[in-house]
Amino acid sequence: MDPRRTGAVPLTAMGRFQHEAVAVDPWRGVVYETEDAFQKPFGLFYRFLPDKPEGGRGSLRAGGRLQAMRVPGVPDLSAIQETGATFDGVEWADVPDPLAVQTPIRNQDFGPKGITHAQKLEGCYWGGRCVYFVSSYARSAEGSAGDHYGQVWRYDPARRRLTLVIVFGPDTDIQLPGESPDNICLAPSGGLMVCEDGGGTQHVYGVTRGGKVYAMARNAQNTGTPEEPEWGEFAGVAFSPDHDTMYVNCYTPGTTFAVTGPWHR
Repeated sequence: MDPRRTGAVPLTAMGRFQHEAVAVDPWRGVVYETEDAFQKPFGLFYRFLPDKPEGGRGSLRAGGRLQAMRVPGVPDLSAIQETGATFDGVEWADVPDPLAVQTPIRNQDFGPKGITHAQKLEGCYWGGRCVYFVSSYARSAEGSAGDHYGQVWRYDPARRRLTLVIVFGPDTDIQLPGESPDNICLAPSGGLMVCEDGGGTQHVYGVTRGGKVYAMARNAQNTGTPEEPEWGEFAGVAFSPDHDTMYVNCYTPGTTFAVTGPWHR
């Protein structure tokens, strides 16, 4: 077989860290990456600037430059608690050693300005002209600057603007807007679909353009017992190219669901 088609090649220039999700800017070829770190120092939000941004076979193998997001005056995203909070002038700092030969990237020296960290960075999705990414939770008892049950952020590269789209909580299955968001995607209506990965019952949540959170689906597959029920997390939410069907996976017992629309409403 042709090794170019079957051989696994590590893309080392994209960084050595606890990778979670990626999203690609189709206009600029920039790749955004989240780092799922739950212990201090917490993870970073990265962008990879490929040497061959036009894409094509082997474009990422050609190398590039790895950078980490710096929000001036915000060393920890968990300190921001107000939905709609906006930060202009976002900066990107070159990662000193993407291979992390001696020091993990999030421990490396980014100079006197420092860098912006966040606990449990997970889902990441490109939609419209912005990239969305998730912090599943933050706990001050574990070293975060603040407590929350999930944040969804939007970064607009053209404006260098970062916006807090929604804050999740409280930690309960009954009250909305839920907790522990993970995988996300942009819905045809312009809002978001968010997979829950927390304790207790697991949902797929929708987030409207106005920031309202609603429960769209619940995982009813009990893999525990009637006395001690357990439900697997949702992941991999995506829409068909014609936007008529939403697909979503459930980790346990390993199920893929197809949910028909209308999704434009």
